[in-house]
Amino acid sequence: MNGVWALTRLEILRVFRNRRVLFFSVLYPTLLFVVIGGSAKGEIGGIPVRNYYMVAMALFGALGAALMNNAQKIAQERSDGWIKQLKLTTLPGNGYVVAKISSAAMVTLPAIVVVFVVGAVMGVHLQAAVWLEATVIIWITSFAFTALGIAIGYALPQDSVQLVAMITYFVMAILGGLWFTLGSGALADIGKVLPSYAARDYVMNRVTGLDGNSTDLVVIALWVVATVVFAGYVYQRDAKIDE
Repeated sequence: MNGVWALTRLEILRVFRNRRVLFFSVLYPTLLFVVIGGSAKGEIGGIPVRNYYMVAMALFGALGAALMNNAQKIAQERSDGWIKQLKLTTLPGNGYVVAKISSAAMVTLPAIVVVFVVGAVMGVHLQAAVWLEATVIIWITSFAFTALGIAIGYALPQDSVQLVAMITYFVMAILGGLWFTLGSGALADIGKVLPSYAARDYVMNRVTGLDGNSTDLVVIALWVVATVVFAGYVYQRDAKIDE
């Protein structure tokens, strides 16, 4: 347990020392929200444009921070030999996954909060309980993308990791309805089984004063559990290959 905590602290320090990561994880989605939703009028799917893109960009930033940063970081760590050094220690495979998810959570949370704070300043008025619920749902959803990033970082050749992670990120964003509503049809049907869609749909309902869809929570929970288990499996498999 001490080893897991020590690695978690190290990972958190590394993240907050990386200005590039902080910019693209926290400031970039905030700037996108200001540019896209700042002065826009009208509605998207019956939702005020500002509210829609506030939720979408908070989710876009959090998921990007979770998926892209971890996939690329692990590819680099494999190249540098850092992973092999960790495997010589008594650190369990699940401890490594826990440390990665914990450090990513420290970045994704500010990514969400900053966008929401800017949204509030720009005139989005919600009850405190709704702000909190929206933050928690997006934050928990990001755990699935952190674990997915870990799995991609280990499962693929190092020169393919960035491309696959980027494709996964944008497919999840588009099919999750983070840029535009999907309406009905095949794309919408696919989107409904993705965590990005489920989180956006649930939070958007709460932001507009509706009850959240419990099915969305089930989808999010299943993705978090499945991806964490899969990430742990991929890490352990990689460790056995190196033995």
